[in-house]
Amino acid sequence: WEWVNGRLEVGGPEPRSKMAEYIDDSDEEESGFSESEVNSSVPELAGDGDGWVINTESLAELQLDAGKANAIQITWNMYIENSGSKEAAGEALYSALFDSAPSLQSLFVTPRAVQANRFMQGISTFVANAHGGANLKAAVETLGFGHLNIEVTVPRVIIFRDAIIELLETEAGSVWSTEAKDAWGVMLSYIGGALMFIKANYAERIKTLEASWHEANNRDEDNGISAAERKKKEKEERKQRAIERERKKQEALEQGIDLETLSEASGDSGNSGESGQSGFSGQSGEQHGQIAQQESQGACRSCFRKFFSCSCCGGSSGNGLTDGAKTGQASQSAKRSKSNKEGKNGGAAVPKTFEEMFQWNAAVMGLGNREWMNQILENFGSMVTHISDSKRIQQETSLLAIKMGKIKDQGTINLAEFKSCMLAALRQQLPKSWDTAHEVAWNWLWDNIEKQLNKLMGQPLEWESQLVQFMEMLSEDQLYTFRKDLYDRFFTAAPAGQDFFKQSNTRLHFIAEQVTRMTLDLYKDPWRMIDEISALGLRHVGFGIPTELFSPFVTATVEVLSRYASEFPGALEAFRWSLGTIAQMLVQTITEGSTIVMQAINVNSASQVQKALSCAARGERFKWVLIVQVGTQSISPLLWAIESSNLQAAKAMLEDLLTIRADRERYYYGVDALFKRHGDIVQSLSNDAPALLKTFLDGLVWRSRTTKDGMRRVNYYVKNLILNADGAFPDGLGNLVEVGDPQLISHSVVNLCSDILWGGIAMKEFILSKIWFIFSLFMLIMSQTVLTEFSDSLAVRCITLTFRCGVYLLTMLRLIGRHVRDSFRACRAGETFRLFGCIPFPSYLSETYPLASFLLMLFLVCMCTHEPFFYCAGEENWPIETCAEHVDTGFRYSIFAMCAVALHWGLMTDLAVFSTGLSAFVLVCVHVGSEIGRFMFSLLFLLLTFASAISVLEHDYEDMTDVTQTLVALSSITLRLYEDDYRDFQHDPILLTAVFSFVTASAILLLNLLIAQLNCSYVYIYANMVGYARLKRCSVVVETLQRTRADNWTNFVATLGLDKPLEFGEGDVGMAGGISKEEAADMHVVTKDRIMRFGGACTPDLQWPEDINDKLEDDEENLVNLEKLMKSALAKLHDKKSDKKKKNRQQLSRPLRSWHRPFKQWRREWCEWL
Repeated sequence: WEWVNGRLEVGGPEPRSKMAEYIDDSDEEESGFSESEVNSSVPELAGDGDGWVINTESLAELQLDAGKANAIQITWNMYIENSGSKEAAGEALYSALFDSAPSLQSLFVTPRAVQANRFMQGISTFVANAHGGANLKAAVETLGFGHLNIEVTVPRVIIFRDAIIELLETEAGSVWSTEAKDAWGVMLSYIGGALMFIKANYAERIKTLEASWHEANNRDEDNGISAAERKKKEKEERKQRAIERERKKQEALEQGIDLETLSEASGDSGNSGESGQSGFSGQSGEQHGQIAQQESQGACRSCFRKFFSCSCCGGSSGNGLTDGAKTGQASQSAKRSKSNKEGKNGGAAVPKTFEEMFQWNAAVMGLGNREWMNQILENFGSMVTHISDSKRIQQETSLLAIKMGKIKDQGTINLAEFKSCMLAALRQQLPKSWDTAHEVAWNWLWDNIEKQLNKLMGQPLEWESQLVQFMEMLSEDQLYTFRKDLYDRFFTAAPAGQDFFKQSNTRLHFIAEQVTRMTLDLYKDPWRMIDEISALGLRHVGFGIPTELFSPFVTATVEVLSRYASEFPGALEAFRWSLGTIAQMLVQTITEGSTIVMQAINVNSASQVQKALSCAARGERFKWVLIVQVGTQSISPLLWAIESSNLQAAKAMLEDLLTIRADRERYYYGVDALFKRHGDIVQSLSNDAPALLKTFLDGLVWRSRTTKDGMRRVNYYVKNLILNADGAFPDGLGNLVEVGDPQLISHSVVNLCSDILWGGIAMKEFILSKIWFIFSLFMLIMSQTVLTEFSDSLAVRCITLTFRCGVYLLTMLRLIGRHVRDSFRACRAGETFRLFGCIPFPSYLSETYPLASFLLMLFLVCMCTHEPFFYCAGEENWPIETCAEHVDTGFRYSIFAMCAVALHWGLMTDLAVFSTGLSAFVLVCVHVGSEIGRFMFSLLFLLLTFASAISVLEHDYEDMTDVTQTLVALSSITLRLYEDDYRDFQHDPILLTAVFSFVTASAILLLNLLIAQLNCSYVYIYANMVGYARLKRCSVVVETLQRTRADNWTNFVATLGLDKPLEFGEGDVGMAGGISKEEAADMHVVTKDRIMRFGGACTPDLQWPEDINDKLEDDEENLVNLEKLMKSALAKLHDKKSDKKKKNRQQLSRPLRSWHRPFKQWRREWCEWL
């Protein structure tokens, strides 16, 4: 991205054309025109019809004046605005082009929605660059390279051009003018001529590069054949190569060429980077290329026979490798994934892929330690893959120049060395297909890459130092002013940008600060920044940011910064180049990532999501929902929809993933793909979209539409809820427990999982974990209540002491260790809360069961410190419990023992999980206990109120003389345990009135209110009682499985048979990964089979046929909307008629009410009314 006349454009500062930089200069001979002739041959684009010439003989930059460029942009924006949305505009454009000529309809092979989106993106790019120059030319080149497989002719260009102009003339409205029509005609004619020119001159070369690169990287990858067949195929290939080698040798001898001598004396055919010597660029190098081909084929094929000693591969003519070559080759041996064990020379390992062959050749040439070659090799594949995208090539070379600037040994950089290894590797990878066309094409490609690298080589290092120095000189006030002025300038240049920068000023300043940081970090750490920029671009895809805003944002940023960099032109250039590169990467990422699925998510439309997914091939449909890959970064459309709260789109994608589709050959079900991509999908739904959990769980169940003997077959695909990718127990069930919804936990899928896990492994582990606790309670009861009755016996006292020591050792020490561990973990993780606002406590103690366990530990510690056997250890007849030392502590010990026994019994309620009904009853008691607690608090308030008041009153009733006695008396009256009679104080009417008031408030009001609350609470809890019980069991299952041994878990999983395919009916074998059950037919009514079956071809590359039911539902929805619209219109029309009639009646009554006026005046008013 460079600057031309104050605008951000693609291309270098030199005025030469983009094609001249990207395409080799030698192509002048191919086309028959020099660069000056190309520019001069373009007709002047005047405002008349002569400017509509379709020039197919050359390709130069189109220059439109500002008026025509503005007319193009204004009419295009008005067309989109009148269409309502970009999607509607794309549909209209597709229809116009599709209906323009029936003969061209065969070219429309891409799905309608996808093709319409491509039309909009392509024309929007041309409109954004309508001012012409390098930007428009680069966009046209990219389009041309992408249409090399389509036959573009002048009549077809005219049809497309006229159809687009006619559509714009109809839809653009009042902004359409003669100037706009002429501007559109000129630009579309230029685009059509460029497509034909590119196809005529570069189609074969691009196809050669793409085909040979695919062959070089997929050699020996024949899927679906056995090892014996592969060996047989390799043997036949070697035989064919030997025959071909002999034929070439004979042809060379007939021409008088000695290949053996030539291979030693010719040297490396690609040793020079100059296109005139060994590049073989253009048609002028064909003869030279033929000679090089003969040299390379004859010499390289004899490399293995001569122990890799031929000169064409850079080796010496001696008998072996140099030490440096051996070292380099050994360092790369670990990266070789395949080996040729049947090769000659003792079965030497021969690499098979291009990268391995390149590294092998570099090692042979003694270049294995060149770090810069590895950097180019890392980017080389991307450059070859995107050879038809000139902007992408420039972006890759820019990033490569930064990376190479970070290499320590800059003196070793010689780009011709890479070319030598590259050509040698390709020749060895393509021994049969390599010919002159390959030689010319690959030399042409590398020469263009080399030109762009040489233009940038060394500059990033200088720019980095200048930019660092400049940034350090800016003060905080200057940076603040820069960030503030940046947005003022940007909003002025692009008012539409304000709709996407709605955050606070502090957030906007943070974004501007990150922009300046990224421009500098790109120089410092390009590897990390490439990944960060790609991830940032994918986030912008989710935000729906238009790519048209990046150019004005970069322009505004550089213009504002230039106010402070007048004395630092180098730093300003560094900032401009870095920011332009970042913007180019973001635009490229957004363009590649802006799929029609992401666009549907941005508008949160379920219908658009379904429409977009209907365009996907049946084998790729899951990927459209789960991944958008750009470079090394990826984004999940489903996860983005969930996190951005676009729940309608997320629900549509989730339903589509979990829909079972089938043709005659295979079933398509996306549950495995979903969990493979998002192993934590249950957690994501639980945290961000709990409303979609039921949709998710429903998609895991298949129920047969038919029944047999009153039973229905049901398949539960719960493998991923029981087993994760590592073979361990996943967190999905635990995430559902954390939601705490009793209705959700009662879902049939969750019930099945919890029952299988509980009955299969968790119950056994849970019982084993509770045995010590049950035995501890037994020892505590025996030592505190039973055996104390027989303390006269020495044997009984010994047993009592043994039981108490067992409690202290087995229970107390174990509880101490557990709570110390849990408290340490909670404190280290910061999971604490403050009691009374000052005392920190671990958060896990806020739950009932852990808190009761902690209190039991404290009481056991207190019992141990007050143990009478320990106090009386010095007595003669020990062990005994009664002695002088224990007199003062005996009562406290009894209190601690009482609390410990009560808590121990209370903790035993955890065993109610064995029975769902018993567990439900316990949970009901716990939930109802909160209502009783509120009642007790209110009752205590009344007791204190009336006890205080009555104690102040002067009376002679002895049981209510002070507050304490009054509290006891009133409590006894409330509980109906009072022994006296009201007649005892009937002689004191005031006291009697106070007691009756208390009884009314407590016994009549509070008790009846408590009954009503308990009734309502029980009705609510009873409806979800089983759900709460299952929630408790699931929590126990999750906690138990977390401490289960791995071998026990593996043995249990093996018994489930999750890898066995399940049947949908007799002979209808479906997918694996589930558990089949039978349920009563009346439990669920099934009128429609969940499996969507389709006939026709079974190729995974085909789309699914359109579902008739969905179409009918869409038609019904459209009819309902139309009916609502008609009703609204009729209502408005009726209101208008009613208002008109009312007004007429009012006007008609005016002359009738004035009959008493003089006749002339009445007649005059009547005439006026008429």
